[in-house]
Amino acid sequence: MRISVAIVCLLFVGGWGLLEAQSATIRGTDPDYSGASIHVSIPGNPFMTVLKYSETITCGDNGNFEIAVDVETGTMVQLETGIYQATLYVEPDCSYEVVLPAYRKKEYADRISPFYQPLRVPLRVVNRSGDVNLDIYRFDSLFFRVNEEVILSRRLGKETDMDSMIHWLESAFEGDTSLFFNKYQRYKYGVLKLNQGKTGLEAISKKYLGPVVSESHPGFMELFNAMFKDFLFYYSRTPDGNGLRNHINRTHHLDSVRNIIGRHPSVWNDTLVDMILLQELSVAFYRGDFHKEAILILLDSMVMDPVNPAFAVYAKQIKKKLSSLVVGHPPPRFTLSDPDGNHYTPDDFAGKYIYLIFCTPDHYGCMMEYPFLQSYHLKHSAYLEVVTVMVTEEKDLVGAFMRRNGYGWKALYYDDQPGILEDYLVKAFPMAYLIGPDGNLVLSPSSLPTDGFEQQLFRIMRSRGEI
Repeated sequence: MRISVAIVCLLFVGGWGLLEAQSATIRGTDPDYSGASIHVSIPGNPFMTVLKYSETITCGDNGNFEIAVDVETGTMVQLETGIYQATLYVEPDCSYEVVLPAYRKKEYADRISPFYQPLRVPLRVVNRSGDVNLDIYRFDSLFFRVNEEVILSRRLGKETDMDSMIHWLESAFEGDTSLFFNKYQRYKYGVLKLNQGKTGLEAISKKYLGPVVSESHPGFMELFNAMFKDFLFYYSRTPDGNGLRNHINRTHHLDSVRNIIGRHPSVWNDTLVDMILLQELSVAFYRGDFHKEAILILLDSMVMDPVNPAFAVYAKQIKKKLSSLVVGHPPPRFTLSDPDGNHYTPDDFAGKYIYLIFCTPDHYGCMMEYPFLQSYHLKHSAYLEVVTVMVTEEKDLVGAFMRRNGYGWKALYYDDQPGILEDYLVKAFPMAYLIGPDGNLVLSPSSLPTDGFEQQLFRIMRSRGEI
């Protein structure tokens, strides 16, 4: 069964007076969603996961839900449930009844996989003629087929008549007058041109991405990300990009970096330059293309000298995220509970070293480390707190595992804080970090017990005059 739909825009109150924009209401009903959780959010940073609005609601017994989302202007809202990340364009003072996709549970293997990506789908709104969400839903259905054909033809070395394909897509929406949707179409045509591989970046950038930056538009960001993926890595190895690596790694001179990027023919204004930096510095940080401290310094400069105030906020958020796993900086915060329901944060272990390990009860590599962890807990508890973040399908399994083996360290359940594995870049188990008594990272990542952690800890404490 699907959610019945009707959209009503509440434009007037008390006669003909206009309502002040406050919120958009999203509602629906589907028995398959009975008791399911829906996480509703609005992205607050186009370059990384930072939310300016976030709330989780639970569907009723018949699968009904309703939520009022604070919005100041037209914006994209994300509804994440099961394996889906659905998108909906909403405007203030409008009520949307939506059709969610057939429910599919997000399995335990998906939740812990570092490679998992939710299935992104546009939400369908019913019984409202001309709604932009209906246009997006229909357009994406057609676009997917065309894009698949373009990609396949490129792989097989076949020619494609791109102009005819674009004309066919446009002909299906000739009557649409929505500026948002018209831009959406244009950005998607740029994606087709890029995937075809026959048009250069400069031509795509000027005809489809430009002439203005629209970082809040999802279509713009999709084309932008596709066009400038790994830009710094490749451009710094060209004659025009010569000197880019030196200015990032050594001089940390923001204006020089900006000038070099701005020389590329596809980069047509200063805002686009900084967008490339904000997008690419995050990737370069984790991949090791440039020095980590140099990237943090450059982001600091972007905070102090932004192209516009919003970009100062973006740069500050990105720097906080990147520095959260750098030695000498505080690690990501967490609030997790033990099997008895007691909640812990890093502050509860202040004054001690924290040996923080991400592991599972049944992973062979983790099982090799557990006897060492128990010995640390018994021998070094005066100055070292062993804390395991246990990744398992059910919370009750954590307590059963600890009792069965007689282990006494702090074992906390990972899913009390969704996203913690991503925050700590956990790509495999076990993985460890050492946090100092001052709350800052000492080892990131840390060696494991079987790799000589105990000896390394003693060397660190000796160098600090603590033993």
